[in-house]
Amino acid sequence: MSNQVWTIVIVGALCGAIGFALGRNGGPLDAKAQPHVELPVADGQGAPLQGALPPNHPPVGDTMAPHAPAASPSDDAAAITWKVPGNWKVAPNPNSMRIATYKVPAADRDTEDAEASVSRAGGTPEANIQRWLGQFDQAGQDTRAEETVSGLKVTLVEVSGTYSAGSMMGGTPPAAHPGWSLIGAIVQGRGLPYFFKLIGPQGTLRAARPSFMALVHSITPS
Repeated sequence: MSNQVWTIVIVGALCGAIGFALGRNGGPLDAKAQPHVELPVADGQGAPLQGALPPNHPPVGDTMAPHAPAASPSDDAAAITWKVPGNWKVAPNPNSMRIATYKVPAADRDTEDAEASVSRAGGTPEANIQRWLGQFDQAGQDTRAEETVSGLKVTLVEVSGTYSAGSMMGGTPPAAHPGWSLIGAIVQGRGLPYFFKLIGPQGTLRAARPSFMALVHSITPS
């Protein structure tokens, strides 16, 4: 074979090898290949700018943030009404737990007024009764009863002894009140129960008991 023929064969073989190598290492794109899309430059907080994302691209950002469920009606919105005895005076509520506070005038030979309060909170009736009883030292036997008022279950409790509950200001213990009584009514309906509590000197509570019971019997769902 002549030198010219060998030259043609060698050049052809070299061209074929070069073409094969280009095909393996990323040669020119064919007509059906998709063009590469550059992501936009991030903003000052490190998040990609949303406006320049490719079409149909999912949102970029904290997609795992907690989702707040839609608000639903709460049965805690249930309410009741009651009639306040004429000689009780409305007083400021000492805290946000109170719905209403009343001053009940002293009777008999007592020198201190009694206080009636209305609040609403969680917990079983028994747990709250035990909390009330725990506010007394040297307490006598408590009495309990149950009634139904306007379709609502009412649990009544009465106890007497030395009342020692109260706020502790400046680290000083609460004042003790010997010879005091408590009359409580727990009203159960839809939602959290209501707590009616009358506390004060025994003579004043004996005189105020009919008024307290009249208030309880006036309770009506609103």
